[in-house]
Amino acid sequence: MATICITGATDGIGLATTERLLAAGHRVLVHARSEERGAAVVDRLEGDAVLVTGDLASLAEVEGLATQVREQGPLDVLVNNAGVWVRGSTPPTSVDGFETTFAVNVLAPHLLTARLAEHLTGRVLFLGSGMAGSGHPDPADPGAKTDPSRAYADSKAADVLLANAWSRRLPTIGSAVVDPGWVKTKLASAGAPGTVDTSADSLTYLCTEADLDQGLYWRGRRTITVPKHLRDDAYADALAATCDRLAGA
Repeated sequence: MATICITGATDGIGLATTERLLAAGHRVLVHARSEERGAAVVDRLEGDAVLVTGDLASLAEVEGLATQVREQGPLDVLVNNAGVWVRGSTPPTSVDGFETTFAVNVLAPHLLTARLAEHLTGRVLFLGSGMAGSGHPDPADPGAKTDPSRAYADSKAADVLLANAWSRRLPTIGSAVVDPGWVKTKLASAGAPGTVDTSADSLTYLCTEADLDQGLYWRGRRTITVPKHLRDDAYADALAATCDRLAGA
């Protein structure tokens, strides 16, 4: 059975996917922002669940999270599921001075993937969005947008580009991005038609069964077309290089 790390695994799509994987007998490293937030969730999970913690809005805590994951031995799958949309009490700027959406949705998964690259034996997954197609992150300054909607769209477009870049940086490791659909989570509006179970089915399939050679971008159990402006390898590599510099990766 596989060892799978899922960020943002204490609620929503991450938790639903964790429950499915545990039920199938896999070992899941359940990421939470803090021990306090995660312990209660892990205590009620059935199966081989291990709590790992770190605030993804802090590069230092992402480094600490990577250390915790490495201490658990080889990792088959990394699922960069966690994400934010700045609203309400969410601070607009991370502790490192970056726009928060960019810090959590882009820099954190990029740095975590970099730090776990030598321990990965299977695949790395990024979470996309239907909004990715309207995102146009500046490869030289990808966290420049501060309007919450634009920042989120840019972050999801960036995740598509990072999946592309990592597919070539780690040619022996599968890399893909998953569009979970518009589902009822804390990030979506009340009118979202989908459910976390549908998205969890897709993520579980991508973790354990899908042939990632079929394509980079997935929805459900099928590949979908990558938005035209996000197919550019040079664009993806330039963005990844900027993230290397900003995250110290």
